[in-house]
Amino acid sequence: MFSVPAEILRKTTKCRHNFSCLQTGQCGDSPMCDVEAAHGENVLCVRAADWPDCPYHLDFGGAMFCVCPVRCAIHQQLRP
Repeated sequence: MFSVPAEILRKTTKCRHNFSCLQTGQCGDSPMCDVEAAHGENVLCVRAADWPDCPYHLDFGGAMFCVCPVRCAIHQQLRP
């Protein structure tokens, strides 16, 4: 489904789902968070109905961000 460079996989050291997003488009058993906006190539502002316990999620001032290198790379691939 998705392919990302090996360098990005090496940077993603905290993935709890063995990179399931690359094969299924999901984060484990849950959908990947919807992206509202990208802030550069490495930070995504996301919306999540329930905030998953993910080491790559940051809550900053009530806004939710994803800094997962693989998720950011997938987002780059999906951009028009």
